[in-house]
Amino acid sequence: MTLSNDPDLVTLQPDQLFFETLYTAAPLVIVGTRDEDGSDDLAPKHMAIPLGWADQFGFICTPEHGTYRNIERTGAFTVSYPRPDDILDASLAAAPRTAEGDKPSLTEIDTVDADAVDAPAVAGAYGVLECELDRIVAFDDGELVAGTVVGKHVHTDAYRSDDVEPETLLEQAPVLAHLYPDRFASINESQAFPFPEGFER
Repeated sequence: MTLSNDPDLVTLQPDQLFFETLYTAAPLVIVGTRDEDGSDDLAPKHMAIPLGWADQFGFICTPEHGTYRNIERTGAFTVSYPRPDDILDASLAAAPRTAEGDKPSLTEIDTVDADAVDAPAVAGAYGVLECELDRIVAFDDGELVAGTVVGKHVHTDAYRSDDVEPETLLEQAPVLAHLYPDRFASINESQAFPFPEGFER
């Protein structure tokens, strides 16, 4: 039997977008940059991921967005991981700009300045990365903005250590997930993954 003959599968047409037809979990982060006038710019991103196990991070953006243009100009950005209770911050950051190019909704979001780069971060986030632009890779319908991490911060209540059980950690600092295209989830419980004996990264 082939995939297209499986009665439990819907075979999509070439023009159907795969990620519009099912829910998939992704991180929801807020990218912080600096506008030309020195003001803060914040934008939520869900196509965002570590690029390997070390200090590279990337997300998808387009040249039409202020975030992209700011990073291209300044070579810097932050990545804030907001808490589920702060989902409104992500919503406010997604608000469109006015005809004058302003984004008044951002005044409702508390920010702090990054240490290593000239960009804002979301105050109270459970994790923050400070990044310098490494490269931009163009694709058909978006561009991968890849940065090198030059500063990293984890809130004390979310910091993983051998002293705190994972269940306790997730209860006190739940993880915010985006279920594309239109939902979010608060992850506050999990189970250990059954790695096979001898597994190595």
